[in-house]
Amino acid sequence: MLNSFRARLILVFFIVLTLVQFATAFSVLTATERDNFLQQQKSLDIGANVFLEVLSNRGIQLSQSLSVLSADFGFKRAIATGEQETIESVLSNHGSRIGADAAVLLSPKGELLTSSLPGLTQDDIQSLFDMTTSNNNALAILNFDHASYQFMLQPVKAPTLIAWVGMGFLLDEKVAQQAKAITGIDVSFVNQATGRTEIASTLSDDEKRSVVEQASLFPSLLKMPSENIPVDYLSMAIKLYDHNGSQLALLHQSNLKWQQSYQHLRNNMLLIFALTLALAIVIAIWLSGSLTEPVHQLVTYARKIGQGKQPGSIQGAPAELRVLAKSLSLMRDDIEAREKDLVYQSRHDSLTGLLNRFAAKQHLADLKHELAGAMVLLDIKHFRHINDIIGFANADTLLVLFARRLEQLAPTPDLLARLDGDSFLLLYSQGIRPEHLLKSLDMLESPFPIQGSNISLTVRAGLLEIDGNGADIDVLVRRAEIALNQACLEEQRIVSYRQGADEKYQRELTIIRDLPIGLAQNQLYLVFQPKVDLHLNQCTGAEALIRWQHPTLGFIPPDEFIQLAENSGNIDIVSQWVLQQAIQQLVAWQQRGMALKLAINLSAHDLVDTRLPNQIASLLKDNNLPSGALCIEVTEGAVMKDAQTVVSVLQRFRDMGVSVAIDDFGTGHSSLAYLKILPVNEVKIDRSFIKDMLTNSQDVMIVNTSIQLIHGLGFTVVAEGVEEPEGVDILRNLNCDIIQGYVFSKPLKAAEFDLWFEAFNHKNSSDA
Repeated sequence: MLNSFRARLILVFFIVLTLVQFATAFSVLTATERDNFLQQQKSLDIGANVFLEVLSNRGIQLSQSLSVLSADFGFKRAIATGEQETIESVLSNHGSRIGADAAVLLSPKGELLTSSLPGLTQDDIQSLFDMTTSNNNALAILNFDHASYQFMLQPVKAPTLIAWVGMGFLLDEKVAQQAKAITGIDVSFVNQATGRTEIASTLSDDEKRSVVEQASLFPSLLKMPSENIPVDYLSMAIKLYDHNGSQLALLHQSNLKWQQSYQHLRNNMLLIFALTLALAIVIAIWLSGSLTEPVHQLVTYARKIGQGKQPGSIQGAPAELRVLAKSLSLMRDDIEAREKDLVYQSRHDSLTGLLNRFAAKQHLADLKHELAGAMVLLDIKHFRHINDIIGFANADTLLVLFARRLEQLAPTPDLLARLDGDSFLLLYSQGIRPEHLLKSLDMLESPFPIQGSNISLTVRAGLLEIDGNGADIDVLVRRAEIALNQACLEEQRIVSYRQGADEKYQRELTIIRDLPIGLAQNQLYLVFQPKVDLHLNQCTGAEALIRWQHPTLGFIPPDEFIQLAENSGNIDIVSQWVLQQAIQQLVAWQQRGMALKLAINLSAHDLVDTRLPNQIASLLKDNNLPSGALCIEVTEGAVMKDAQTVVSVLQRFRDMGVSVAIDDFGTGHSSLAYLKILPVNEVKIDRSFIKDMLTNSQDVMIVNTSIQLIHGLGFTVVAEGVEEPEGVDILRNLNCDIIQGYVFSKPLKAAEFDLWFEAFNHKNSSDA
């Protein structure tokens, strides 16, 4: 039979077919196995890139939150004043918004001030602080309590460095699960810093134990991926922190999918091989060709995709293989789109699509020496009030329309960014003239259609010419903000930065920061100006006035630091200090046998505190002082802040026997209207009517009328600012009750006042 040509031909074809099948099977299976490994490694590399991007985005989230927090004026003030509860509250609130697991506050030297992690010590944070300050890299990994935290520190400047604030995310199993959901690979966070291996992983418990048992192989995973750590996984290691190799992220790509694909292919080929042996040689040849060629094409197709190329479609392949090829292509496109989207989101405002603060500052920094022209900072006046009226959704729509209108401005800004809620930054590299900027503001203030209504905005602009203001981006932005703040204060549409405004800003920050320190270190003190009773010709009282001799700024006028204290919320501590000092002085006078009534000034903020009367009553009682020893002086402006509450508080003072005086009478707009309802004992005529009485008969007439009116209402009259003896005679003839002014004495320190009091009263008693 073998001698026949047919048999020989069949035998030859059979042998050839068998050899071809074996060769094909070997070639395909070998190539498939190799390609599977390459695909698995490529998939692991892609997953690693996405994983690093996830960590980077979390770092950006930390950076943005810390940027907002470190720029927050109230937070800076709380640090400057040492308000621990406020600091902890702000850290907690900002950490909660982004889901941070840890928050710390360090001194400028890195000393731990506040921490949300119980048990955190200076030693735990010191290496992180040293690495941050030495490498100028705020993102690091903190090892604490056998756990790793992705951490970031940022300086808090006002404008000099006053503290370091930091936040971090715990790298635990929850974070690993989130990373797995994005990357599609298993993630293990390994901490070997304490001498033992701690692991937080998405793997099963058995697989975790397998990984820990092979901890000695972790260093090799940093260089090259390895299989079987654990079994059926291709694993690689990434240092979480370049300066510390004991904290790693292990990425595990399961190879079960590829193994199943390989085994499936092998079984199919064995079946095909068996069938081809039973079928005719021609069918076997055709079948082997039809099965092996498309597989080779798919391998080539997958390899090209792995190399980042765009291969053409596979021609003549079975539908299943074409679907698989298309799926591979779509997977690559999805990963590229996801990476682009992550990069876009990290640099753009999610609402308006404009560049965010981080991207804007980075863009400005990239310009370096080419940075020139003008920087404009825009703010929508009372936008929070508008937000409350029209609702958050409509307010967001309004901001989007505002951003689109910004993009249509002419001239077109070279950079356009949204820094925060209603603050926008524009850069004109060629500069912009004020008249052109005014036209832009006119365009921006045109009504916006919102839900059938036209909403008009008022926009303020701070203009900064970059030339002459340095190249420090933070300084430039701060100076633009100073110009914008000045525009808001002066109710101007545009204000250009004025040289020296930065120094004024720094001086105000210094005063606000040092005020609590000055009170604690007795840099502030009280002086006392006598109040002389014209009927008795004796000093019967005094007014307490506050003074501040700053160690570096020198004498600071009370009007300056009192106004800043009211604006910064520190007026409470000033008022409490004055009250305590006044009570102590009254006790000292009582011990010397000096029966004096001491007047203190209270602010509008103090007068709406319904607890204040009880506090003062307790102080007087505890120090055995009569209620009549204290007098509360208030201005008409303070009363008008909240008339109903203030009148109630003043009535309680009067009921308990504490005198109440209206200061600066005649300077307000509603003096008479409020005078008839206020529970007061005395009225002080403002010095503006007193100082010119010798030369202005109209002032005499006004003072005379005021005295008669005040007496008619049953109040005592005090004239302040009297500087000439002739003025005393005029006021005595007009039946004024009490005089206060330089004619008798300037404000004196306590010891000087005691000597003056004894001499004055003794002399006038002898004359009488």
